[in-house]
Order: sequence, then C-alpha cells, then structure tokens
Amino acid sequence: MAKPEIDLDVIKQHLRIDHDLDDDLLEEYAETALEVAQQHIGKVFGSDNTSETIKFTKSIKVGCLMYIGHLYANREMTSESMAIMRVIPMSVESLWNPYREPAIY
Repeated sequence: MAKPEIDLDVIKQHLRIDHDLDDDLLEEYAETALEVAQQHIGKVFGSDNTSETIKFTKSIKVGCLMYIGHLYANREMTSESMAIMRVIPMSVESLWNPYREPAIY
C-alpha cells in the first residue's frame, strides 16, 4: 500500500479555508497528523492488516483532519487556557483509540 495521504483540498474544505497562503503549512500538518496517528495507535498504515499494520480507515482519516485543525488553530506552544490545551484532543482520541491494542505498563 502506498503511504496514505490526505488531499489538500479535503483539508481546506474541512477547515473552511478558501485561500492558498497556508498550503505548505497544511501539508506539513497533514504529514504530522499521519505520524501522530500511527504513534498513538501503535501501528503503521498498510493494507495487509497484520499485527504491526492497520488499514487507513475513514475514522482514522477524520481523526487526522481534526488533529490538523487542532494544530492549525493552536500554532503556539502555549494556550490562554492551559485547561483546554491537550496533546491530542479528546475528540481525536475517540476516533483513534478503538484501533489501539490494550497495553499494560
């Protein structure tokens, strides 16, 4: 399976952006979202669905779009309200967590 990508037009539609000033930034955020999703889930995206790979599903994609939106809206290291700042927003976790393998640390 080729490395999954999220189309820039889909990202811009999701974020309701109608200009091209931030296209390079959005593409960087898309690559980052894919990396973070794989790290969070603990598997890499692939078509064979082995113990180390997982299919790039629509819910994972939507989680990536939401994470891109989070990065785009919160570009700085700090937030006015640290209570609302999370590494991965709960809505994104709710889409990605079902794909995680249970682990005991």
